[in-house]
Amino acid sequence: MNLTIKVTLPTDRSKTGTLTLIDPTTGLALFGPVPVLGRAAKNTAAVHGNPSASPLKPFGDTPAGTYDVARIVGNGDNTTRPVARFGQSGSIVMEPTGGDALTAKNNGRVGLLIHAGRHAFSAAVDAKALKPTNGCVRMLDFDMAKLIKAIKDNALIFPGTVTVEIGGVPGPQGDIDESVDDGDPPSTQGGAVVLPVP
Repeated sequence: MNLTIKVTLPTDRSKTGTLTLIDPTTGLALFGPVPVLGRAAKNTAAVHGNPSASPLKPFGDTPAGTYDVARIVGNGDNTTRPVARFGQSGSIVMEPTGGDALTAKNNGRVGLLIHAGRHAFSAAVDAKALKPTNGCVRMLDFDMAKLIKAIKDNALIFPGTVTVEIGGVPGPQGDIDESVDDGDPPSTQGGAVVLPVP
């Protein structure tokens, strides 16, 4: 089965949305839904010429649309993705292929990720701890670890797909820190490939 991830983000990007790993055959959830945040840090976006944090421009909110996923890369040593900012388990590399995501890519926006970071690796942490990024999808560290395990356990095949949709019922508000600057796009260079296993 191919890797298939569905992300649903609310219109109000200060609120959390959900991420679900989908069985492409049945359409049922293999993992999730778990909380995610698809909001840009507004002060950082403004410094980079995008004061409205438009998803169609660099440093904006996460663009809706479709993405290919070729690999999950490690964070930390020998990468430009520090564990504190991007999480311990790895980053899912998303390549825009359709919708606003592709429009944003054509406007110079590439290399969007699903990653964790900027909160403690603890089961006590909840959706309200999720901080903005500069356009990526942020999830909790322990949820990222479980997502990667679910991908491995179900022997899901790469390349995969991610669909980001706008709608659904908003979750709790995230920890909205408007000064977060993770870089846009975060580099996908360096670090071991976590999945697919060679």
